[in-house]
Amino acid sequence: MSKQNWRIGLTVVLLIVACIAFWNTFKLWTMSEADQIALQEDDPGALLELQQKSIRLGLDLQGGIHVVLKVKTEEIEEAARGEAVERAIQVIRNRIDGLGVAEPVIVKQGEDRILVDLPGYTDADRAEELIGQTALLQFKLLESGTNAQLLIAKIDSVIHAYEMAQSGDSEGTIDEEAVEDAVTDSAAGDDILAELMGDDSLTEEDFGFDEQLDLSTDERPLSSRLEPMLYNSSTGTSWPGYYINKRDKQQIDKWLNLPQVQNLIPIDVQFAWSTRSEINNSREVYSLYLMKRKVQFLGKFLENITLGSDSYGKAVVNFSLSGDGAGHFAQLTGANINKPLAIVLDDKIESAPMINSKIRNRGQITMGSSASMKDARNMEIVLKAGSLPVPVEIIEKNVVGATLGADSIKKGFYSSAVGLLIVLIYIAIYYRISGLIADIGLIFNIFFLMAVMAGLGATLTMPGIAGIILTIGISVDANILIFERIREEMRTGKTVRASIDAGYERAFVAIFDSHVTTLITAGALFLLGSGPIKGFAVTLFWGVLISLYTAYIITKVIFDIRKGYQKLSI
Repeated sequence: MSKQNWRIGLTVVLLIVACIAFWNTFKLWTMSEADQIALQEDDPGALLELQQKSIRLGLDLQGGIHVVLKVKTEEIEEAARGEAVERAIQVIRNRIDGLGVAEPVIVKQGEDRILVDLPGYTDADRAEELIGQTALLQFKLLESGTNAQLLIAKIDSVIHAYEMAQSGDSEGTIDEEAVEDAVTDSAAGDDILAELMGDDSLTEEDFGFDEQLDLSTDERPLSSRLEPMLYNSSTGTSWPGYYINKRDKQQIDKWLNLPQVQNLIPIDVQFAWSTRSEINNSREVYSLYLMKRKVQFLGKFLENITLGSDSYGKAVVNFSLSGDGAGHFAQLTGANINKPLAIVLDDKIESAPMINSKIRNRGQITMGSSASMKDARNMEIVLKAGSLPVPVEIIEKNVVGATLGADSIKKGFYSSAVGLLIVLIYIAIYYRISGLIADIGLIFNIFFLMAVMAGLGATLTMPGIAGIILTIGISVDANILIFERIREEMRTGKTVRASIDAGYERAFVAIFDSHVTTLITAGALFLLGSGPIKGFAVTLFWGVLISLYTAYIITKVIFDIRKGYQKLSI
């Protein structure tokens, strides 16, 4: 009896521990969708904590996003490539953590690829923006309005000549010598010290233009499509920020990238589009700016980045500065009061607010007028996580819908339930009372397996469900070996006690060998496999290990009690 006591005691303790480990999973799985939505609204942190403590469902079960990234390591030195990929993984992980995705999968594949799985997250556009964004934040000054007008007028003439040439008009020629003179003169007139202090570094003469051309509307293809939007009423100054109708954006982009137009633009200025479109006067428009290329300040110096809103309720990102960063930013803003400061994220302008006063230790990034709180949250996340050390390219993106995941869960559950029920009935009929004992051991096996997965925070996938089904077969096989050994001993005329002892003893070697070889296979799959293969390996490994325990501890206790019987129902 003393041998049975330790088996019973150990099983009771493990059962209590298993119930505790599985409780959160049971609570989550039995919670209705309406209850989950209500909990999400009342206390999002509580729902996330419950999900993290439960068995997590894989990408194939609850839906989500699968992304494969290629790190452009060819753009950096070979010695730094390995470190760049690891740094990129860390930055991407920090960004995804900001989304609140429970247990994302972020692993390196090969030398320059990163696999990202986001279970339960289906906003593909936002995920792509966060994961693939370089997130290089810069602060730049805009060019003066006068110089911008002169440049745009000259671009008008070049584009007009180009379009005439395209239409076959022989008069549509471009004065290449004038273009070359303009580029040379503008480069020579670059006053670095003046630009550092925020003064307009280029004058009308620097651009090499004569007085502004008086062109008809038809001869002004660019300027006729520009609607000025930046005007400082206190100083009466206009700045080169323009609204562009969405339908004109592609055409203007094409014009600005023409070689003859690119040759005309001075080397120290650049055109830049806004981050997103907005609605202005019932039209969807983009913003186009002419800004100086010189970077005045880098976003890497920002500290304590938090999400907030301004006095008008618009989303902003607050930040603080310290040390040299605070000094440089104070010098920049102090020297450029009443001038716009472009906030540039990955070569697109988020906004260009006016500098009203010197900013020393604290400031805020004003979002574009069409920016939502989600856009501000995205900026907060990427700035906190930092910039990617090297650009990445999304080469594969798949979205697994929640409907497909729900269908997979339903089919997996039904197949497991039906298979388990058939096995339980067959064993009970074929081995009678002994078969019912085997059924008890099988139920314990499955419950302990689910509790172990919950305790380890494992992820359940469709291959994992296949591993559970395979575990059912392995567990039954162990009991069949024991029962058939007991039957053989009873046929030789041995007593029930002797038959049970001999059956367990002689079946042990075969059961142990088969289970150990399966454990080795599962271990190899886990170490060498990835994704779904690991899910299959986890359930198979623990299922086989628990099968040994249920066969030689739980069912053995019941058979030890039956040793005193005259006949054995088997």
